[in-house]
Amino acid sequence: MFKTKSLRKKLTFAALCGSLLFILGFAVFSPIRNYFLLTTIDDIEKNNLFRITSRAEEQALKEEKRRLTNLNESVSELLSTELEQITEDVALLRDTFENFLEQPEKYKERILPNALYKDVISNVPYVHYSQRLLKEGLTPQIEKEVRIASNIADFSPFYSDYYNCIFFGSERGYSIGLYVMDHQDDLVPVSTEPSRTTYDPVTRIWYQNGKKFKEPSFTDIYLAQSGDMVVSCISPYYVNGEFSGVMGVDCNPNKIYELVKSIAVEESELYFILSPKGEILFVNFDSDALSVSLGKDIRNSEEKSLAEVAKYMTAQKSGFESVTIKGKDYFIAYSPVKKVNWSFASLIPVEKVYAPAKDIRQHLTKVQDQFYEKIENFIVIVAASTLGFVLLLLFVIFKRIIPLSDSVVKPILELTRSVNEFASGDLDKRVDFKSKDEIQNIGDNFNSLAQRLQDTIRDLSVVSAEKMRLDAEINVVNEILVNYLPDDFSIADKHNFDLFAVEYPAKTSGGDYFDFFMLDDDHMAISVGDVSGRGVPSALFMMISKSVIKSFSKMNPNQDLGSLFTMVNDRLHKHNTEKMYVAVFFGVIELSSGRMKYVNAGHFAPYIFRDQSQTGNFLMDESIDPIMALTSDATFRTRETVINPGDIVFMYTDGITTELSNSGEKFDEDMLTDAVFEAAKAGMSSKEIVEASRKAAVEFAGHPEFNDDIALLCLKRKK
Repeated sequence: MFKTKSLRKKLTFAALCGSLLFILGFAVFSPIRNYFLLTTIDDIEKNNLFRITSRAEEQALKEEKRRLTNLNESVSELLSTELEQITEDVALLRDTFENFLEQPEKYKERILPNALYKDVISNVPYVHYSQRLLKEGLTPQIEKEVRIASNIADFSPFYSDYYNCIFFGSERGYSIGLYVMDHQDDLVPVSTEPSRTTYDPVTRIWYQNGKKFKEPSFTDIYLAQSGDMVVSCISPYYVNGEFSGVMGVDCNPNKIYELVKSIAVEESELYFILSPKGEILFVNFDSDALSVSLGKDIRNSEEKSLAEVAKYMTAQKSGFESVTIKGKDYFIAYSPVKKVNWSFASLIPVEKVYAPAKDIRQHLTKVQDQFYEKIENFIVIVAASTLGFVLLLLFVIFKRIIPLSDSVVKPILELTRSVNEFASGDLDKRVDFKSKDEIQNIGDNFNSLAQRLQDTIRDLSVVSAEKMRLDAEINVVNEILVNYLPDDFSIADKHNFDLFAVEYPAKTSGGDYFDFFMLDDDHMAISVGDVSGRGVPSALFMMISKSVIKSFSKMNPNQDLGSLFTMVNDRLHKHNTEKMYVAVFFGVIELSSGRMKYVNAGHFAPYIFRDQSQTGNFLMDESIDPIMALTSDATFRTRETVINPGDIVFMYTDGITTELSNSGEKFDEDMLTDAVFEAAKAGMSSKEIVEASRKAAVEFAGHPEFNDDIALLCLKRKK
């Protein structure tokens, strides 16, 4: 009676505490739930905002790329067309000049002011004699040639509006030209000192370049006599097939800039022209980002991204890239200007491209904040309503818990007593409830559990005895397998070889093995193999495989190893109803020379330590032959190597390289060969090398027993 009352109080108290905890939990976790709800909504909205703005940025970038690319192509095409027109003008002037000199009888002589003796001003055609010409002699023939050639002045007015200078330099030393100066009264350069007395056209860089050209071509930008930076379109001219001089026109880069400016979209956009040498010829306005860089190759700029783009530009490629100049990000579009091998490029700040997307983000953020405010108000209303409903529900539950506890407590007490008696050893103890509810189900479950437990205890005694018998049999099998392996390592000693091998069986018997035996007085066979699976079947198949290989080898000592293994494979496959297989490395060593012929049937390649070079490597080939016993049509190849004095052959099965440490790491081939390599360098014997490799694996794994068999064999040729 006392216990029943106590349990009832506990149930009532538990119901009261549960109600209070529920209310407290609601009060605590409801804000937390609301917080996570708002956070989730915020994450969703931020994700949506990110996707929208990302799409806006992608679209803005796509549109800007299209616009800049089209602009560049238009400018490049316009420049190419303009430069093509210049070459046509030069070709026309050249042809006209050649015609004057080749057919002088058709033209009247004309006298132009000589800049050597007279002051010639802007827009006035002139002739100039170099000191070389005067020194060599101004013959009547040359004077007549000059007067005939001066007829070209009639064509000068047609071109003076387009070109700063039109010039013709003769190989004889005279020149004819027309300059357009900044002011009408300015003297042309050859009318001023020192050019008046030192000027000779053949010494000018444009003349030297022009002699190399075949057709009208453009020079690099250079400093003209006028002091302006110009680019010239020049061409050699010939009289009756003989080179006679160079002529051309000067183009002011500022006029080219004005041409570009005429189709540029915005004054604020930065654009520039790059020469084939990587020099910035001009920019549309001075800025912190770029400036004219004559003599400076921006392909070598410290601004790595700009230097990389400059390489593409000088290679006459088109493209759209992003660059960083002085810490500011830009997009750059570039395209080639044909004829002069220039490249035109437009720059626009990244922030300007993404400005519309930024405005969209700000607007959506404002809308998002308004949405959050409405959600928060809604959550407060829902939370207050839920709390009221919960309080009412708890009141009803509490009123019902007291009578319900009486119907639960008594059967529980009876069940408790029965369980205690069962635990004390009364395995026949059962309960009998007739409540036809969950309490009766509990009683029935107890009875069923007690009966099963009673039956299990009886069965366990039988299973335990059977397990002990099987463990004893497995131990016997492991002992038989170890004793079946050869242990007379002295057979190699008299032939100046040191041999040692060992097999470490796992908890369950497996199929790893090693073998060695003499074929005759000068040939010894060594072998390591691994059979699939575990247990007694694997052990039996290992013994069969080892025996068949040894028997066939002894019966056919002179047969090619590849053919021999084909015969062994056919024999093993013939009765292999369980579809087992074996991987084998088998070698035959000519003890007098150290030459080893071998077959690798799907096994790990041995590790070879070369004493002379103090290096080690796996005995790898282009491919490994198939494993044995699975198919009847497998073929095997004989390979060969030499074991020199001091060399070591180390063979192993996969049990040592698949073991995991306590932290889950694998003792792999590199760790194994490192241990073998260090032991070999230290001059250890074959036995010591095997023990060193096993010790390294055990120390790495952290436990002495491995999950798989391990077979190790080491053969060392003594010095």
